[in-house]
Amino acid sequence: MNRFFRLPKITKLLLAVFLINIGVSCKDEKAQKNQPKQLDQIDQLENEESFAGSSKRKNICQLLTETDIRTVFRLSDAVDIEEDETRSAICSYDWEASGEKFMRYSVLLNFARGKKRTNSQIDKAWEKQNKTVYEKHHQQKVPGVGDKASWSDLGGGQLRVANDGYIFYVSHSVMVMPGDDQPNDTQGMIDKTKTLAKHVIKRM
Repeated sequence: MNRFFRLPKITKLLLAVFLINIGVSCKDEKAQKNQPKQLDQIDQLENEESFAGSSKRKNICQLLTETDIRTVFRLSDAVDIEEDETRSAICSYDWEASGEKFMRYSVLLNFARGKKRTNSQIDKAWEKQNKTVYEKHHQQKVPGVGDKASWSDLGGGQLRVANDGYIFYVSHSVMVMPGDDQPNDTQGMIDKTKTLAKHVIKRM
């Protein structure tokens, strides 16, 4: 059962598709109109930055630790948590719960590609993502974390946060077997990812 339901691979695939979509949509938007060749430096940077892909960070799993996961989800030491760092770009934690139903939990952290941006660049990228990606994923604003944040049901559940010139994502999903009843505690998922995001921000 464990081999069959490898949720991290599924979630990472969805995440990759999401990031590729952001890049493609930005490139398509750029090609739609013949923009003037001479743009000021800031506008040129904003138009060229697609945010596609994930930033590599040597300390990605130090920004969100196993201790954070155990504390927020109230997991005892008896629960086995799988930690994985993928190419210094994605940090993931996965664990299972057995009861009447088999449940597999996953939390992932990754940053949008690129170096620190200006507020103007962040705002432009944020709005572009809203229109091209999150519009169809029941996006809602989440107050009280970072410079701004939003929750969507992308990939099972994702908190997107902009803070101090960076955009990062804390994804949280749950697989239930049999899959006829899916967990519906959206507010609980938002609260947990919000707390995790605050830990990330403190260590950035």
